[in-house]
Formats: sequence, C-alpha cells, structure tokens
Amino acid sequence: MRRILVTGAAGFVGRHVVAALRARFAADNAILGIGRRAAAEPIDGADYGQVDLLDAEALARCLADFRPTDILHLAAVSAVQQSAADPLSAWRSNVGGLFNLVDAVLKEASTTNLFFVSSGEVYGRAFLSGRPIDETFAPEPAGSYARSKWIGEQMLLDILRPTQVRLVILRPFNHTGAGQDERFVVPSFAGQIARIEAGLSPPRLEVGNLTAQRDFLDVADVARAYVDLIAAAEILPSGTILNICSGRPRAIASILEDLRKMALRPFTVVEAPDRMRPSEIPIAIGDAGRLRAAIGWAPSVDWAETLAKVLAGARGAIG
Repeated sequence: MRRILVTGAAGFVGRHVVAALRARFAADNAILGIGRRAAAEPIDGADYGQVDLLDAEALARCLADFRPTDILHLAAVSAVQQSAADPLSAWRSNVGGLFNLVDAVLKEASTTNLFFVSSGEVYGRAFLSGRPIDETFAPEPAGSYARSKWIGEQMLLDILRPTQVRLVILRPFNHTGAGQDERFVVPSFAGQIARIEAGLSPPRLEVGNLTAQRDFLDVADVARAYVDLIAAAEILPSGTILNICSGRPRAIASILEDLRKMALRPFTVVEAPDRMRPSEIPIAIGDAGRLRAAIGWAPSVDWAETLAKVLAGARGAIG
C-alpha cells in the first residue's frame, strides 16, 4: 500500500495531481495533501491538512503521523515575476521550506521516495543554443525563481546522496490549464478575452512580449507524468533528473492568435509597458527523451483542446 504526500495540494497543479493519483491508485492507498493555507474548497480524492513548510515542527509531526512512502513536493513560489518582485519570499519558500521538508524526511520518513518538482527554468542561458535541451545540458539559471530551484536541487543531491531516500528531480516546462492564475501568459489572455466577451472590459487586450517561443504542455499531461513516475519509483535510481516537456516551441503570438479565433467578440491588441518583460531567451524548448525511455510517457492532450479549456474556465469564472 502506498501513502502519498503531496505538498501544495490546494494549488493549480496540486488539484490536478491529486485527482490523477486517486484515479490511478486504489482506495486503500492513502493520499494526503498539505498546504500553507486552508483549502478554499475540498480536495477531491485526498485528505487535506493545513501545514506550513516553514513550521519545521508541524511538518515533522505531519510526516511522523502519516508515514509517507512517496512525497511529491509541489509547494513553491512558482511565478517568475513574483519571485523577481519579492526574492526574499521566493528563497524562503523554495529553499527554506524545502530544507525543512528534507530535514523532516530524514527524521520521520527515511526510506521514502521524494519527487522534487524543480523547473525547466533552471536551464536559463543554456537555451541560447537554440536546441532542444536535455538533462545533459548544464543549467545556467537566471532570476530568483530559477536560481532557487537550482539551489534546491543541489541541496537535495548533497544531503540525500548517502541516505536511503530515493530522490527524483523533475524539471517541468511551461504548463497551463483551466483555473491557472492570470500571472501566467495563457490564462492572462483568456481572462481578458472572457471579460471583453462579457462586456466587463473594453475590447482591447493588453500584452507583453509576444516574440518569445516556449515549450508548453497541458497540466493534465504533467500531472500524469508525476503519477506515472510515482507508480514506477522502484525502477528509478536515486538522483534521477527528468525533463517534462513537449519538445515543441510555440510562439506567444501564435497562442494569442489561436485564442483570438475562439473569441466571441473582436478586440485590438495593445502592448502594455507594465506587461513587457523582454527576455534574452528567444526560444526555449526541452527534450523529454529520458522520461519517455524510462516510463513511456508522451503528451496526449491536443493543444487546441488545452486552449479551449483555459478559455472556458475563464468564462466560467465570470459566471
């Protein structure tokens, strides 16, 4: 029987992961989600506990009581711009909270499988090669978010190498879906379109840099990768690092154009200075060949379906 702990379970990705875990594992397998805040609504498929990872004692008690066989660590300050605006909070959560977690693991769950959700952002300037980036490329992180994730990886590799904890580091690239925060580009476009359609905003959509190309996935495909890896934990050597990505670049401008075609009202596109975040990385794509070889994973959700779901979710949020 598995006892699976998911940090950040009440978040955008966490809810998808918990649902996928419950669909994959029989009811006699226990799933516990934890998060810093009370869940705004019930977490379907799992018990939920309000536990702040910065409270080391409460976290250790949680692990001692639950005795997890597997831990998926999702909790983080995940928005790049939020990390840039408040780097102290990013480092406190992304490294301080992670330190408390690994400390509690060593004390209370010393034979668990620990899946650390890092980010494809750690590759940073390595993307300037213009090639699909696999795990053999040396990370060159830029910005507080990417650096905090990279340092988290190094801390875990250093601390856990001589232990019985199985560590798997996951580097997901951009992913989206209905319900994602509008600080991210796809829901930002969708939310503005929904408000224009509802007559709540004038017919002008504000954008930032549209020239960049990025590697996008549907959140359901990412959640499935996490769940499949947990199920296959025993075949993964400790210290394994895996990209989770589509391997296909998508121009931000093309994403906006696809959403424009789905919109029920016309609108103009306006560059907004406060949304402009020029990037020195014109194209960032990954290579998930190692993940594919390990468990046979590949993306399955059509991108047009993903965009339609995000837009439908934005419309539904308006009512």
